Amino acid sequence: MMRTPRKGKTSSGASATSAEVESLDLYEGSARYYDIWHDDYKDDIRYFLDLAERTGGPVLDCMSGTGRVLIPFAQAGYEVTGVDRSPTMLNIAATKVSFLDPKEEELVDMVQSDIRAMNLGRKFKLIFIPYSSFLHLLETKDQEDALKCIHDHLDDDGLFSFAVFSPRLDRPQQLLRHRGTRLTPQGEIISWFEAQTFDQPSQRTTVTYFYDISRQDKPLRRVTSVFTLRYLFHREALELLDRCGFEVVDVNGDYLGGPFKATSEQMLFVARKKR
Repeated sequence: MMRTPRKGKTSSGASATSAEVESLDLYEGSARYYDIWHDDYKDDIRYFLDLAERTGGPVLDCMSGTGRVLIPFAQAGYEVTGVDRSPTMLNIAATKVSFLDPKEEELVDMVQSDIRAMNLGRKFKLIFIPYSSFLHLLETKDQEDALKCIHDHLDDDGLFSFAVFSPRLDRPQQLLRHRGTRLTPQGEIISWFEAQTFDQPSQRTTVTYFYDISRQDKPLRRVTSVFTLRYLFHREALELLDRCGFEVVDVNGDYLGGPFKATSEQMLFVARKKR
């Protein structure tokens, strides 16, 4: 039986060319194509599992998406809850969880909720936000509301960690990059392209994903998905955590646990409640 995520408290059009163009909102587009490109990305999973070895469970995966990180926790024997506001993402995760061993499936709970206002009625030894998902919170108040809510759900001796990219403002704007081509089990050939712009005064970057989808019996179809991130700088993140009741235990620059440096591509923060 497929697990149904529980709820927490809380268009398309034709193109002028021969290819059909479909425009999706962030979550619908990401849910449909996310796993094709990211399901085999495992760099961060070992990092968060190592933190869980220090804290024990239960574990809370915030903005858990399609369960890419959540499922390995259940497979490792941890009681894990995933929270995401997208029902489409959660439904995909639920389908994947339903194929786990029954003992592993029993360890998983999934809740549809916004992390700025979630009320799960329990505390966790480890809480994390993977893969720069925190940057979808575009306003300082959104970030603070989420962190304060996480603080309320964190056990007094627990750890909180989140990963974000380290901003590279010299990256060329509006340059279309080819991110790769994959063949799906349904016989579709999908080419993924990305374009990016920066608004430095507001510390935002808008990213457009283009998915060109073709198969022998159908015309080329282009799907676009647009989203905006508010990037963080190192000191800004430290001050944000401090304001929200956390003290930073460690800042890593990669998933191997190396120190954060000016050239690091990632910023991985590990924090606990202030004592």
